[in-house]
Amino acid sequence: MSGYRLTSGGRIDRSRPLNFTFDGRAMQGFAGDTLASAMLANGVGTLGRSFKYHRPRGIYAAGIEDPNAMLEVIDGHGREPALRAGQVQLVEGLQARSVTGWPSPQFDLASLATRLASPFMTAGFYYKTLKWPNWSWYEEAIRKAAGFGAPDGSVDARGREYRHASCDVLVIGAGPAGLAALRSLQGSGREVVLVDHAPVAGGALRWEDARIDGQDGMAWADKVVADCRADGGNVLLNTFVTGAYEGNFFTLIESFVDGAGLRAERIWKLRARQVVMATGSVDRPLVCQNNDRPGVLLSASVRQFIGEYGVAPGERLAVFTNNDSGYLTALRAIQAGMEAPVLIDTRARPSAAHLEAARAGGVQIHLQAQIADIQGGKAVRSLRVIDHAGAEQRISCDALALAGGATPMIHLAAHRGARPVYDEESSSFICTSLPQGWHGAGAATGARELSDVLVQGHAAGQAIAATGRDAPLADVPLGMGEVVPMWQAATGSTKKMFVDLQNDVKASDVQLAARENYVSVEHLKRYTTLGMGTDQGRTSNINGLAIMAAATGREVAKVGTTTFRPPYTATRMGAIAHHRQEDGYAPRRLMPAHGAHVALAAQFEDFGWQRPDWYECNGADREAAVRTEMLAVRNAVGVFDASPLGKVEVVGPDAREFINKFYVSNLATLKPGRIRYSVMCHDDGIIFDDGVVACVDDNFFLAGPTSGNAETVAAWFERWRQTEWPGMAVAIAPVTSNWAAIALAGPKARDLLARLGPDFDISGEAFAHMQFREGSIGGVPARVARVSFTGELQYEIAVPARYGHALMQAALREGADMGATGIGMEAWLRLRLEKGYLHLGADTNGRTTPLDIGMGGVVKKKAADFIGKRALSLPFNALENREELVGLKPVDVPIRIGARILAEGHDQIPCPTIGNVTSVCDSPLAGNIAMALVEGGSKRMGQRVKLYAEGRVSEAEICSPVFVDPKNERLHA
Repeated sequence: MSGYRLTSGGRIDRSRPLNFTFDGRAMQGFAGDTLASAMLANGVGTLGRSFKYHRPRGIYAAGIEDPNAMLEVIDGHGREPALRAGQVQLVEGLQARSVTGWPSPQFDLASLATRLASPFMTAGFYYKTLKWPNWSWYEEAIRKAAGFGAPDGSVDARGREYRHASCDVLVIGAGPAGLAALRSLQGSGREVVLVDHAPVAGGALRWEDARIDGQDGMAWADKVVADCRADGGNVLLNTFVTGAYEGNFFTLIESFVDGAGLRAERIWKLRARQVVMATGSVDRPLVCQNNDRPGVLLSASVRQFIGEYGVAPGERLAVFTNNDSGYLTALRAIQAGMEAPVLIDTRARPSAAHLEAARAGGVQIHLQAQIADIQGGKAVRSLRVIDHAGAEQRISCDALALAGGATPMIHLAAHRGARPVYDEESSSFICTSLPQGWHGAGAATGARELSDVLVQGHAAGQAIAATGRDAPLADVPLGMGEVVPMWQAATGSTKKMFVDLQNDVKASDVQLAARENYVSVEHLKRYTTLGMGTDQGRTSNINGLAIMAAATGREVAKVGTTTFRPPYTATRMGAIAHHRQEDGYAPRRLMPAHGAHVALAAQFEDFGWQRPDWYECNGADREAAVRTEMLAVRNAVGVFDASPLGKVEVVGPDAREFINKFYVSNLATLKPGRIRYSVMCHDDGIIFDDGVVACVDDNFFLAGPTSGNAETVAAWFERWRQTEWPGMAVAIAPVTSNWAAIALAGPKARDLLARLGPDFDISGEAFAHMQFREGSIGGVPARVARVSFTGELQYEIAVPARYGHALMQAALREGADMGATGIGMEAWLRLRLEKGYLHLGADTNGRTTPLDIGMGGVVKKKAADFIGKRALSLPFNALENREELVGLKPVDVPIRIGARILAEGHDQIPCPTIGNVTSVCDSPLAGNIAMALVEGGSKRMGQRVKLYAEGRVSEAEICSPVFVDPKNERLHA
């Protein structure tokens, strides 16, 4: 391919050169270029490789319909892994890279392998081949071959915003039809919004020869837009309508481009009373042998490259057509000063006017002829042409324009359920009936001549508001003319006649689908992947449907079309996500003492909050640090940030009765200043949450749910208060974020607490285990609970959140001489495992009830009703072989988390199982220990069982889950 910049012409600004790179090669374009036009002007031929066969591919079209030109693009505001070159406005310093072909698109090693494999890679090969012997053999290679770019995890600097709006009339498309409707509405008083994806209004008027109302077509377009703005209309250019929904609700994405690239995007959510659909059409290719060579382009795109960008696709152009528009392309090339093209017309009788004009310009015309083969490798070199008598001729060229007719863009109407109807005259699917309040104009109705398009656009506007304006009048040298369908060349093999270039679907694949009875249009799509690419089959679907029709002896109309779904075109996930990126997507919740943890070189993990998993200051690696932290709690004192633990205040005259309805334990007898541990259930008896509840006074209870359920429990309380017990005098206040909490745990915990300055008695006699105190610590209001998650003497100190950082620092500073150590989550969880304390979610599953964790006696003692109580009395929950929580010690090799426990008498799999390992750790005091849910576990103490994990069977002994301090002496209770 040898594209080049014409010496004149186009609407680019030649006084403003722009430098860019493609695969590291320095190139230059001009302001007004797209990346596609600039690359074509620089002679870029192969820019990538095809998906399946890794064939070289080049620029195929000027806009979003291009199935080939997917590139990675980096501009001054960020990186995009896969954009079509035709939709990228050229800016200074832009970098473009191929996303297919290794080590480069010019030399792709995968193409060598696919040459050998291609006979086996027909339609449905993935169904037939990749299932044997196992899909995983092929999965990684297939994913790597996809070749549409990969995100790198970085967040770009582009701005994002939403805009909600409504209007009287939405005009979709700023081509001749849309502008005629806009002109017709001027002065009507209607609030009008005009939308078009191009940066400049005018549509085809930007590159086609036309005069409207006695002036140049583009000048007419500029005036209509200016008048609209002066009339108060809103003109949104660089904007795609991505979806149409019920009630004339639309989503739009507007792009803002500055000198560095795509600066920002705005998502519009717009509702319109009336809609004018003037979305235009894209050119349809002709299917012939090797029609995917670099240098093969769509005919209308060739005219656009020449007329709008001043770029010629090659030095020797040929045109293959079945309609009069191919002649317009040949004439446009001559007007631009290019060598007179060769034109191959499948018809016997083209329009006399077109034929005469082309011959007068020196075009060599072959009537009733077809291309038997396009010859060349990485570029078009010549054509093998056969006429109706079978005579063959070789034609030298380096670019080929395909003109197979026009495909109307009716996607948006189809989003609303409008049924596409095949139109014989234009050989395309159009919309003859539209949703309520919609008006079609232009290609969507089958119109191809500019005069008809303008009349329809004007009529649509008058149907909305009868302003009485006259329709614009058009004057064009030559019209588009008739289309005589030719769905695939009748010469040569169909094995390299490509229908869908993005997915490498050939005519032979469609015919194979017909032979294998995949004749439904939806089955055809999925079996061959026809139209399943990001181009949504814009250039491929109708040809594929027509080939299926011929193979099955049906009319094209009977085959029908596939379903069009939003979005209309590929949309950046960043635009949809808006500000919800990184912390904006899922804001990291930082504890009040976060800075103190950073100073200790904490290694954070996301536990709903950013919590230290372990501290680098405590060891060279994770295991060493965790061991240090665990021993500090057992031998001295550990300082643990417990701020995320739930805190829900339940206040009011009925607070005691209310909270007693949720917990299994009897809280009706809980005295002020006392704490009780319990669990709560859903109404099916399954454990929902656990934690401690403190009675502050008779009308004030403080519930302490788990960190992960803090908000959920508060909502659970409120739901039942509003729906089941609205008459209760009680108020619920979730205050988890209002208070920071620091736990002091270990033999020296009381000594450290004393140094922090409490204003109340903390002696063992005055402040016993499972008691609660309110007062102050160091002059700061505090709530202190003597509870333990570690089995050691432990105090949890809660202060207003703004003091959390200072409290953490003070605890570590005041306890430095006694070995005070920051404790991370991993050590904390291992300490609770040493004591056999329940870790909700790890040691429970979707079947675990209070009876299964040893709380049967608590349930029996509580006479009052509570949520789940009835379910616990059901026979199923009283079965003797239910899974119960027990401890495990290894007999031979260390126990693995998740290991399945084999049924008695079995020592190899497959076999029945009786439970699974729920928690495992290596304890510096007890060695390798575990907890497990085992059927009838409490009756199996001392029994040895077989475990299966990671492909091997090992042995363990069931024991009490309490591995350290079974007499609770360390609690000093």
